[in-house]
Amino acid sequence: MTTPIADCTNQVMSFYRHLDERDYGALTALLAADATWHRQGKVLRGPGETLAALQQRSPTMRIAHIITNLVADRFNTDLCVMRGYMLVVRHDSGQAPSGPAPLTGIESIRTVHIKLVRNGGQWLISHMRNDDIAFAAVDQQGM
Repeated sequence: MTTPIADCTNQVMSFYRHLDERDYGALTALLAADATWHRQGKVLRGPGETLAALQQRSPTMRIAHIITNLVADRFNTDLCVMRGYMLVVRHDSGQAPSGPAPLTGIESIRTVHIKLVRNGGQWLISHMRNDDIAFAAVDQQGM
């Protein structure tokens, strides 16, 4: 048997896993009907807007969102507010790589903030936002 905080953690980790695997149906199933996601300078509202935005992602991009140091800052029976670090590894040459994509390092590190609400016995993501990038890879060409 898991704890409610472990259940919330699993929902957050599942969200990013579905994002990286392009399983957008499973991803949007983790969102509350009135969820807001601050993503790339826009506010996506609800599963429909989220799905429409994600379908615009480059089909040749490989990306990994690595979530770590995830903590619950507030918790009660119907609310869980979490934050953690998000490390991003990305590759997109415009062509789908055959085999492993080249690994040039971590692109960025930032803090992610997630609010989950209990709905019908299930924890759903109701709000997500990121802080500005705290660490960014140095552009090797600009050195």
